[in-house]
Amino acid sequence: MTDLALDDLRARYRRDYDPYADRSIDEQLAELADRRTDKPVSYSARGNGCWVLTDYDDVSDLLRRNNRGVISFPNEPDGLNLSGAREAQIPIELDGPGHRQVRQVLDPQFAPKKVAELEDHLREQCNRLIDAFIEDGKVDFVKMFAVPFPGATVLAIMGWPGEDLEMMNGWADVLLHGVPGGTEEENNAARGRTHQEFAAYMAKKIPQWRAAPRTDDVMSVMLDAEIGGQKLTDDQLFDFSVLMMMAGLDTVQSVLARCARYFAQHPDQWERMFEDAEQVPTAVEELLRWATPPVPTRTITDEHLEIRGIKIPKGERVHAPLGSANRDPKYYPDPDEVIFDRPAKPHLAFGVGTHRCVGLHLARLELRIAFEELHRRIPRFELDPDAPAPHEHLGLAWGVNDVHLRFTPGLRELS
Repeated sequence: MTDLALDDLRARYRRDYDPYADRSIDEQLAELADRRTDKPVSYSARGNGCWVLTDYDDVSDLLRRNNRGVISFPNEPDGLNLSGAREAQIPIELDGPGHRQVRQVLDPQFAPKKVAELEDHLREQCNRLIDAFIEDGKVDFVKMFAVPFPGATVLAIMGWPGEDLEMMNGWADVLLHGVPGGTEEENNAARGRTHQEFAAYMAKKIPQWRAAPRTDDVMSVMLDAEIGGQKLTDDQLFDFSVLMMMAGLDTVQSVLARCARYFAQHPDQWERMFEDAEQVPTAVEELLRWATPPVPTRTITDEHLEIRGIKIPKGERVHAPLGSANRDPKYYPDPDEVIFDRPAKPHLAFGVGTHRCVGLHLARLELRIAFEELHRRIPRFELDPDAPAPHEHLGLAWGVNDVHLRFTPGLRELS
């Protein structure tokens, strides 16, 4: 396609979109819902430009096409390369045999049976965190629960130092969300600095891990893995670590924080969720649909990608907010409502296809245990009116900060 023809195509479907807009998640979802009606596939000229999808079927089809002409980039829509990847980032930018080899190494580390062995540990960890604030009658939920609960588990599974959790969470937060109130230039500069800090950290750690005795953690497994007959280079291990840090440390904490805020404002739903203990896993799936954080972008590597009859040429990037797909009323009537007995329709919170999230079983277990233990010990809570109000953020993963809760101290003591 000539530059002129591409310019015409972009102009015909143009409707600019800001993935980092300073507005609420509901406002962003409303914008995407309007686009779904007006221009379900559109072109935004912001930054380096990208195409924006809004419909469940279009997003699902895009995610399934990894072996048919598109590769995944964990970088933001303006083109900044967060990973610093010098070659295809493992595993998200690999397709075909290379990707299958990596998943054959990784999948057993996150298999349902292995993850299930963590249940007792997760419950103990969950209750240790609750013990630290239950007598206070209030809690900064994100800082004291949503961040450390999944984060400590992820670091243990990866084989990363537990004492570095706060630092790694800070890095993941900047890479995914930028800085609060920052301009595009400020966000890019912050991400660049963070990338350099994490690169320096891993430049020290990777040689230490190579020299150390192997254990059963993920980094040990990846150090010994052979892809295409060769072991991974330091650069490949670093790029892999960037992805695992962002995905492992942000997603579950974002869902926990958004759900805590929701239940504080809808206490009847908090009770309804536990009316039938056997239905809690189904309720977790609905909450994942409703609170989906990831916003992936794909770059077209084939001659073109056809969506709704639009032939989007090679080199163009396609932005696919999973939260928009999971609010498509075609499949989810009253999509903005949390309906625990909603008829089953697979959501896209973990993606779909060969690149579906490797940690989905762990995420589901973490969420179920967190909700069960929180409900057992704190049956009713509200937003603390004397604390800062919650503040939502957009970016590569949607979430909320400053979820301060208030409750009656010591309710349902641990027996």
